[in-house]
Amino acid sequence: MRLGVDAREVQDGVVTGIGRSLANFISYFATHESNHELVLFAEKRLPIPINSTCREVIIPDGVTFHWDQWRLYRHLEMNRIDLFYSPYYKLPLLSHIPAINQVLDLMYLVFPPYLRELGIFGRIYYATIGRACAQKAINIITDSEHAKGDIVRLWGIRPEKITVIPLGLADRYTPVRDKERCVQAIKRFALPERYLLYLGNFKPHKNVISLIRAFAIIKEQTKGLKLVLAGPLDTHGESLRCQVNELGLEKDVVFTGMIREEDLPEVILSLADIFIFPSLYEGFGIPPLEAMACGTPVIASNLTAIPEVVGDAGLLVNPLDIDELARAILSLLNNRNLHSKYAEIGLARAEQFRSEQTAGQLYRHITGFLR
Repeated sequence: MRLGVDAREVQDGVVTGIGRSLANFISYFATHESNHELVLFAEKRLPIPINSTCREVIIPDGVTFHWDQWRLYRHLEMNRIDLFYSPYYKLPLLSHIPAINQVLDLMYLVFPPYLRELGIFGRIYYATIGRACAQKAINIITDSEHAKGDIVRLWGIRPEKITVIPLGLADRYTPVRDKERCVQAIKRFALPERYLLYLGNFKPHKNVISLIRAFAIIKEQTKGLKLVLAGPLDTHGESLRCQVNELGLEKDVVFTGMIREEDLPEVILSLADIFIFPSLYEGFGIPPLEAMACGTPVIASNLTAIPEVVGDAGLLVNPLDIDELARAILSLLNNRNLHSKYAEIGLARAEQFRSEQTAGQLYRHITGFLR
């Protein structure tokens, strides 16, 4: 039988959570499947390895909605697809082929600043097209119980139609001890000798400003310690840099710019004293897992799906309480036993989310509908 997949999320490389999940699934399918064929639909050839159990179908790009709803629909029919899997919330509504879609979060319908940005037409689109796709799907995959609750509440989907499968942790995330790799990362990104770390984007829901303000509180008590903010210097990043300057912290805060997979993120994580993740909303939240897998203690937000991911392997705090965040940082810096404890239990926690396990779970779930 033929399983069709919308593979556009990996056509430019693996740079998103959706892309990482999809790439892991494709790799697992290629390694373990012999009875079914995987047909990957994209706008251009994929920069990931595939084998004889997989086949690419290139559909020239165009207007996204037209590609989603008409071009993809026609090619699913032409290629006689038996089951379609979409790693996004969207799928071709005209198609009669059974479909599974993956909805990682509904942040733009939940987080008030983003909901306002959508405007009336954006809200109508998500309320109609998003809900219609979810209702049409024979099954919905999401990555946390919190995200599942949002889908049930906002789109009126029956809970039993939704399956929770966590995102996978790439194998590269392990403690790095190799001196040459460490020196390479230190020189490339001008990393200080000791630092607190945030790694991710700087969009408003990431709430990085709370971390900056907490660092301002503890700076005088932690001589020599710097704050490293690793993320893209887009408009959000530049806005944060201005706020750092206004607080007089420009000599103590390092902006690395975007960190890609080839930029040794596992080294940057391994060298940090503490990884801090003060996000206000996550459908899953993989950066704390990546930090724990590198042996770095984690302080994270106690909101949305983050407690599901971190569990008791990190310090969970109210990310809007600056004093509480500052106290948590000092507690790990000043208590080496506590610091070692969270480094150790974090490593154990991260092993539960290795990509081989989660990709296998996703593979078994989806191919189960082919039998």
